[in-house]
Amino acid sequence: MVERGHKQLKDALVKMCGENGGKWKKYLPLVTLADGISTKRTTGFSPFHLQFGQLLVLPIDIETKIFLAVEWHKISTTEELLEARAKQSEGKEEM
Repeated sequence: MVERGHKQLKDALVKMCGENGGKWKKYLPLVTLADGISTKRTTGFSPFHLQFGQLLVLPIDIETKIFLAVEWHKISTTEELLEARAKQSEGKEEM
């Protein structure tokens, strides 16, 4: 049985890859990280928070304002949230 969350991961990968579906391997770690640190409606916590008992704060989060670059008020679906989180991670790699 496939987890229902896999559909959101697939949809986020499709958005990240755009016209080049062959890039999915590049974006898979970013999308899975984004999913792991995103709050789930059913629990009110991210999987990371449930596993480790705290929010994930990366060193780069302290030095940059990447969080503020996302227009969070425009995000209304899980797919959009995963895409935004993955783009945050992608931006961190480019710094």
